[in-house]
Amino acid sequence: MFFTSDNHFFHTRIKEFCPKTRLGDTVQEMNELMIKAYNDRVGYSDVAYFLGDFSFGQAEETKDILSRLNGEKHLILGNHDKVIRGDMSIQRMFASVQEYKEVVVSKTRFCLFHYPIAEHNQCHRGSVNLHGHTHGNYQSEYKVLDVGIDNRPQADMAPWHVDEILQVMSTRKTKTHHK
Repeated sequence: MFFTSDNHFFHTRIKEFCPKTRLGDTVQEMNELMIKAYNDRVGYSDVAYFLGDFSFGQAEETKDILSRLNGEKHLILGNHDKVIRGDMSIQRMFASVQEYKEVVVSKTRFCLFHYPIAEHNQCHRGSVNLHGHTHGNYQSEYKVLDVGIDNRPQADMAPWHVDEILQVMSTRKTKTHHK
């Protein structure tokens, strides 16, 4: 299982905002490098969650990208997913599309949302909030992680594998109840 966010396919200015993490000299080259990084990690039978801001492209461009990505793809909608929100033919290319979702993997509950959540479901019991939106600019000592392209330690634009996330979370605190 894999998680990623803030791919910003076709976003012409993303390299200005995130120059250290966006590879390629042009937006087209960045798109191709992201597709390669994704497909090098995600196999045909794998599951991948995109936590918002998938594409700035038009409908046909976005469909072309989706058709080239491996695995069963799920989308948590982000603030820049306007084209996808308005096009059911794109939404049908995902196994699911929603604003928020919870999944349990290896006995760990993951609360998936485009934005970081200060108090997510079961946070006092070790659940994890996976999010995007912040492009690596929000860090927490608790079990919260920006799984976006721009928060990869390797700056390789690849998705996060669930085992990488669990390793990072093993070093993070579980929230305690307020008294």
